[in-house]
Amino acid sequence: MSELQKKILVFGLGGAGCNTLARIAPRAPEGMEFAVMDCDFQTLEACNIENRLAVGKALTDGLSTGGDIEVGRRCAENSASQLETLLSGVDLLMVVTGLGGGFGTGSAPVVARMARHLGLTTLFFTVLPFPFEGLVAQGKAHSAVRKLRTYADAIVQMPNALIQPEGDVLLEDSLERSSRTLAAGVIGLWRMLAYTGVCNLDFSSLHTMLSYCDAFCRFACATATGEGRADALIDSLRTHPLVADSEIFEKAPGMIIGITGGSDLKLSEVQQIAEALAPKGEECWVKIGLATDPAFAGRISAIVLAAEAWKEPLVDDGRGGLKPLAGDGKQGELPGLKRSRTFGGAERTIWNGEDLDVPTYIRRKIKLPR
Repeated sequence: MSELQKKILVFGLGGAGCNTLARIAPRAPEGMEFAVMDCDFQTLEACNIENRLAVGKALTDGLSTGGDIEVGRRCAENSASQLETLLSGVDLLMVVTGLGGGFGTGSAPVVARMARHLGLTTLFFTVLPFPFEGLVAQGKAHSAVRKLRTYADAIVQMPNALIQPEGDVLLEDSLERSSRTLAAGVIGLWRMLAYTGVCNLDFSSLHTMLSYCDAFCRFACATATGEGRADALIDSLRTHPLVADSEIFEKAPGMIIGITGGSDLKLSEVQQIAEALAPKGEECWVKIGLATDPAFAGRISAIVLAAEAWKEPLVDDGRGGLKPLAGDGKQGELPGLKRSRTFGGAERTIWNGEDLDVPTYIRRKIKLPR
């Protein structure tokens, strides 16, 4: 494994995020970094993640939010300095949280806003409520997704009802299924970035995908062994419950395919998988990552991130073309545009270090709604 050029942090928010990361961490490759945040001190205490951020003691006295989104939001906002310290130096933030309750639902948009302000690339894995949890919980979740879209680079929505085993299953089996699905995505993506393979997935390619996907990605993962494992892997990916409609493989305008195998991984298998999954459109953006790991001897694993749409980012987030002017500390202009002469060549309006002639949504790095 090569040294990571970029720092990746997997961040769990609220009870669902903490519990899920507690299940994921023991099966994670060496080198993955985790952190969790909650206002419920009991939940944090039971979590086996070393980096734990306890927030909101003045608001909840160490208890949960009781489903109050506003309390969750205030807990996160009141801990801005702690969050900034935690996120300092991070390049890719993968957030795991449940939506529909209090803390995760209220804090996730705050974390996304802060991460964008700090220039991080963000990918949110959001677990949505079961139908039996009621319309209120579902309404909270969908409202949080809309808020998240303003700041997050990409969101993978994972409805709980879609990722459960069929039949009358035990609660523990249900939770384990959710954890396995999330683990496959989070660990698989990390592995693609961390391991050097025949064709590794670089950070710039991931950033392109997340910047242009218009905030929403479909996600699928699968593992196969034995004879005909490439065919079995393809079938599992195309019928994955989170894909919902296999047409995404034909119509996706952008896609990342990450394949991991052992030393027995064959070129013909890689070619078969790539040809079966990659969209055929001439203008489709596709990036394939390959990684080899001795632990995968005899099996192949793959993840797919498929964009639902492909659009130019509505605002530069400070990681691309919008750059500070050299030497003056002022906010720069959009690439290719000269400074405005609307006001007869008057000096630009600078207030508290900000250039007010630059539109507010650009200065505050806000993605406009479509």
